[in-house]
Amino acid sequence: MPGTLPATLLLVRPQAQAQRQQAELAARGIHSLPFCALDTVANSTALAALPQQAAGSDGVIFVSPSAIDIGWPAIAASLPPHTLLACVGAGSAGKLAALSGKPVISPAQGNDSDALLTHPALQQLAGQQWLIVRGADGRAQLGQTLAARGAAVSYADIYRRKPQPLDWVLFEQLQQHGTLAGLLVASSEAADALFAAAGATRQTALAAARFFTLHPRIAKRLRLLGVSDIVLCDGSSAALAALLAD
Repeated sequence: MPGTLPATLLLVRPQAQAQRQQAELAARGIHSLPFCALDTVANSTALAALPQQAAGSDGVIFVSPSAIDIGWPAIAASLPPHTLLACVGAGSAGKLAALSGKPVISPAQGNDSDALLTHPALQQLAGQQWLIVRGADGRAQLGQTLAARGAAVSYADIYRRKPQPLDWVLFEQLQQHGTLAGLLVASSEAADALFAAAGATRQTALAAARFFTLHPRIAKRLRLLGVSDIVLCDGSSAALAALLAD
């Protein structure tokens, strides 16, 4: 029963990512459960076109873990050896490097488009073709800046986000028993979906919980939604385990 659960961190991120992180946290002694407000749904048409797009590109940027999960398997066998790979965060870059066996361009500090755009490899792009692999209509600023630096930019919108039903009985029992360690929210869109799903009757209780998040932009969105107890971290299982062990 939910009331007998130990202190539990709820992972508000796409289901596949939440399940991987759940296993990582368990190995570090932290109990967590997926609490997926938004999940990703692949765009089969865009995914079918992705190998040809990637093959004609000098560089491919994956903007999120979901972009890697869905997009990398489609191009892994056919990507030309010279094609550069990039990610907006170190965690995603590490994952893509492990999958591809190639170096991956990523920010030395930070985990957003602004940080990636400071990388020396992305300054002089005249005559180069760059492909941005993303969710529907994401990361407009990234492509605009690359184009301003001379690149021909194309996009592969290979997934969309779809709201998912949530187990509010679980949430309420964890909160009532004092065993809700917090919620990890990995994007502003997930924060919005979470509070929309909560409805007026649960939003006050939700806003009273502790939230862990990856970026000041998401923290700002959470504050606008009424949250005051916000912890910024890199979102890795190691960082979360260290914070929850304190």
